[in-house]
Amino acid sequence: MAWPSLALVVLLAVSIFVTDASDPDILTDFIVPPGTNMSLLDGAFFTYTDLNSSNAADPAKFTATKATAVEFPALLGQSVSYAALVFGAGTLNPPHIHPRASELLYVVQGPLMVGLVDEVAGKVYTQTLQTGDMFVFPKGMVHFQYNAGTELARAFSTFGGASPGTVSLPGAIFESGIDDNVLQKSFHVDQATVETLKHDLAPAAPGPVAPPPSTAAPGLSTRSAALAALVGLGAAFWL
Repeated sequence: MAWPSLALVVLLAVSIFVTDASDPDILTDFIVPPGTNMSLLDGAFFTYTDLNSSNAADPAKFTATKATAVEFPALLGQSVSYAALVFGAGTLNPPHIHPRASELLYVVQGPLMVGLVDEVAGKVYTQTLQTGDMFVFPKGMVHFQYNAGTELARAFSTFGGASPGTVSLPGAIFESGIDDNVLQKSFHVDQATVETLKHDLAPAAPGPVAPPPSTAAPGLSTRSAALAALVGLGAAFWL
């Protein structure tokens, strides 16, 4: 199927999530939730400690601990937020976008492979980052991270917005209720593979990658091809 048709599938799946909005300028130094008694405000309001919870992450999974305006209200209007990312061996953060903010990722325990889809050039830029390296993901561009090693990998991400948003492409496509016939024709796969993708590519379950084809269950090659297509979706994302 031609790229424009595939782009239409993606746009239908994520259009309700994606906007060009960003943090508006505020007329005060900071914003407090409605009903807050300003006389009782203290340093605790500007403090967030829950990023430490990422240290207890399941080493067999990918986990992300966020500090956005949702978790940390003091960030409202400040045009910045944070996330702690922990990658178990062989796990990944699936292809996704942040519609309202750019992302600056800093690796504190590597190596970690990252990828960025250039929708204009129609290509994927990948880089294996080592401890201390940084990588920027421009706002709204498809990207992913993958720990191809055998040890834990960790990174911190800073976002240029208090509410960057995250749209996981596997979840937006296979968990959004798009008709199975549309998915089959778009990815050139059968119904069984669509059902497998719906189960395996859910954004909440980005576990270890599948074993090599010689030991994997039947249908892996088709599943892998579909995943590769997800990585390349950005080439037609805004057509």
